[in-house]
Amino acid sequence: EQAPERADELPAQGAAEPQNQTRKRAASTGAFELFERANAERRLGRLREAAESYAELVARHPRDRRAALAAFELGRIRMDSLNDLRGAAEALERALKLDARRAFAEDALARLVLAKEALGLRKECLSARERYLARYPDGVHAQHLADRCAA
Repeated sequence: EQAPERADELPAQGAAEPQNQTRKRAASTGAFELFERANAERRLGRLREAAESYAELVARHPRDRRAALAAFELGRIRMDSLNDLRGAAEALERALKLDARRAFAEDALARLVLAKEALGLRKECLSARERYLARYPDGVHAQHLADRCAA
Protein backbone atom coordinates (compact mmCIF):
# COMPACT_ATOMS: atom_id res chain seq x y z
CA GLU A 1 0.00 0.00 0.00
CA GLN A 2 1.50 3.33 -1.07
CA ALA A 3 1.49 6.47 1.01
CA PRO A 4 -0.38 9.43 -0.42
CA GLU A 5 1.83 11.77 -2.38
CA ARG A 6 -0.07 14.95 -1.56
CA ALA A 7 -1.44 16.23 1.73
CA ASP A 8 -4.93 16.51 0.23
CA GLU A 9 -4.92 12.73 -0.32
CA LEU A 10 -4.56 12.05 3.39
CA PRO A 11 -7.73 11.04 5.23
CA ALA A 12 -9.19 13.89 7.25
CA GLN A 13 -8.21 13.74 10.89
CA GLY A 14 -10.88 11.79 12.73
CA ALA A 15 -12.28 10.41 9.46
CA ALA A 16 -13.34 6.79 9.48
CA GLU A 17 -10.73 4.42 8.10
CA PRO A 18 -12.02 1.99 5.50
CA GLN A 19 -12.89 -1.33 7.17
CA ASN A 20 -10.46 -3.43 5.14
CA GLN A 21 -7.57 -1.14 6.15
CA THR A 22 -8.64 -1.31 9.79
CA ARG A 23 -8.71 -5.12 9.65
CA LYS A 24 -5.30 -5.30 7.96
CA ARG A 25 -3.79 -3.02 10.57
CA ALA A 26 -5.43 -4.95 13.44
CA ALA A 27 -4.21 -8.27 12.08
CA SER A 28 -0.64 -7.05 12.21
CA THR A 29 -0.95 -5.41 15.62
CA GLY A 30 1.25 -7.06 18.21
CA ALA A 31 0.75 -7.40 21.94
CA PHE A 32 2.90 -4.37 22.72
CA GLU A 33 0.93 -2.12 20.37
CA LEU A 34 -2.41 -3.39 21.67
CA PHE A 35 -1.32 -2.86 25.27
CA GLU A 36 -0.08 0.67 24.56
CA ARG A 37 -3.25 1.51 22.63
CA ALA A 38 -5.47 0.16 25.42
CA ASN A 39 -3.59 2.13 28.07
CA ALA A 40 -3.81 5.32 26.01
CA GLU A 41 -7.55 4.80 25.46
CA ARG A 42 -8.04 4.17 29.18
CA ARG A 43 -6.16 7.36 30.09
CA LEU A 44 -8.31 9.33 27.63
CA GLY A 45 -11.47 7.96 29.24
CA ARG A 46 -12.40 5.90 26.18
CA LEU A 47 -13.10 2.87 28.33
CA ARG A 48 -15.14 0.81 25.90
CA GLU A 49 -12.35 1.10 23.31
CA ALA A 50 -9.75 0.31 25.97
CA ALA A 51 -11.69 -2.80 26.98
CA GLU A 52 -11.87 -3.92 23.35
CA SER A 53 -8.10 -3.51 22.96
CA TYR A 54 -7.36 -5.38 26.19
CA ALA A 55 -9.75 -8.16 25.13
CA GLU A 56 -8.09 -8.39 21.73
CA LEU A 57 -4.65 -8.66 23.33
CA VAL A 58 -5.78 -11.47 25.64
CA ALA A 59 -7.50 -13.34 22.80
CA ARG A 60 -4.72 -12.99 20.25
CA HIS A 61 -1.64 -13.08 22.50
CA PRO A 62 -2.48 -15.18 25.60
CA ARG A 63 1.15 -16.21 26.11
CA ASP A 64 2.47 -12.66 26.04
CA ARG A 65 3.71 -11.33 29.39
CA ARG A 66 1.19 -8.46 29.17
CA ALA A 67 -1.84 -10.74 28.74
CA ALA A 68 -2.47 -11.29 32.45
CA LEU A 69 -2.41 -7.58 33.24
CA ALA A 70 -4.57 -6.88 30.18
CA ALA A 71 -7.13 -9.42 31.44
CA PHE A 72 -7.08 -7.81 34.89
CA GLU A 73 -7.54 -4.32 33.44
CA LEU A 74 -10.33 -5.65 31.23
CA GLY A 75 -12.08 -7.08 34.29
CA ARG A 76 -11.63 -3.85 36.21
CA ILE A 77 -13.04 -1.70 33.41
CA ARG A 78 -15.98 -4.03 32.80
CA MET A 79 -16.78 -4.09 36.51
CA ASP A 80 -16.24 -0.43 37.41
CA SER A 81 -17.28 1.38 34.25
CA LEU A 82 -19.16 -0.78 31.77
CA ASN A 83 -21.59 -2.48 34.17
CA ASP A 84 -20.67 -5.88 32.72
CA LEU A 85 -20.25 -8.05 35.80
CA ARG A 86 -20.39 -11.35 33.94
CA GLY A 87 -17.72 -10.15 31.50
CA ALA A 88 -15.71 -8.81 34.42
CA ALA A 89 -15.83 -12.16 36.21
CA GLU A 90 -14.68 -13.97 33.07
CA ALA A 91 -11.80 -11.55 32.56
CA LEU A 92 -10.73 -11.78 36.21
CA GLU A 93 -10.76 -15.61 36.08
CA ARG A 94 -8.60 -15.39 32.96
CA ALA A 95 -6.24 -12.95 34.68
CA LEU A 96 -5.82 -15.36 37.58
CA LYS A 97 -5.00 -18.21 35.20
CA LEU A 98 -2.50 -16.13 33.25
CA ASP A 99 -0.79 -14.42 36.21
CA ALA A 100 2.07 -16.85 36.85
CA ARG A 101 3.94 -14.33 39.02
CA ARG A 102 0.83 -13.52 41.07
CA ALA A 103 1.59 -9.84 40.64
CA PHE A 104 -2.04 -8.75 41.10
CA ALA A 105 -3.76 -12.02 42.02
CA GLU A 106 -4.90 -10.71 45.39
CA ASP A 107 -6.78 -7.80 43.83
CA ALA A 108 -8.15 -9.93 40.99
CA LEU A 109 -9.46 -12.55 43.40
CA ALA A 110 -11.05 -9.90 45.66
CA ARG A 111 -12.78 -8.34 42.66
CA LEU A 112 -13.95 -11.77 41.56
CA VAL A 113 -15.66 -12.29 44.93
CA LEU A 114 -17.48 -8.97 44.55
CA ALA A 115 -18.51 -9.70 40.96
CA LYS A 116 -19.86 -13.15 41.82
CA GLU A 117 -21.76 -11.68 44.75
CA ALA A 118 -23.29 -8.92 42.61
CA LEU A 119 -24.34 -11.53 40.04
CA GLY A 120 -26.08 -13.52 42.77
CA LEU A 121 -23.86 -16.55 42.23
CA ARG A 122 -23.61 -17.48 45.90
CA LYS A 123 -21.82 -20.82 45.49
CA GLU A 124 -19.21 -19.33 43.14
CA CYS A 125 -18.90 -16.29 45.41
CA LEU A 126 -18.25 -18.49 48.45
CA SER A 127 -15.68 -20.49 46.50
CA ALA A 128 -13.83 -17.36 45.38
CA ARG A 129 -14.00 -15.91 48.90
CA GLU A 130 -12.57 -19.10 50.41
CA ARG A 131 -9.78 -19.09 47.80
CA TYR A 132 -8.98 -15.50 48.73
CA LEU A 133 -9.01 -16.08 52.49
CA ALA A 134 -6.93 -19.26 52.18
CA ARG A 135 -4.26 -17.48 50.12
CA TYR A 136 -4.38 -14.11 51.84
CA PRO A 137 -5.66 -14.55 55.42
CA ASP A 138 -4.14 -11.20 56.38
CA GLY A 139 -4.66 -9.65 52.96
CA VAL A 140 -5.67 -6.10 52.21
CA HIS A 141 -9.21 -7.19 51.39
CA ALA A 142 -9.63 -10.00 53.96
CA GLN A 143 -11.75 -8.05 56.43
CA HIS A 144 -13.93 -6.56 53.69
CA LEU A 145 -14.53 -9.97 52.07
CA ALA A 146 -15.10 -11.98 55.25
CA ASP A 147 -18.82 -11.15 55.37
CA ARG A 148 -19.51 -11.34 51.62
CA CYS A 149 -21.61 -13.87 49.73
CA ALA A 150 -24.54 -13.77 52.15
CA ALA A 151 -27.71 -15.63 51.25
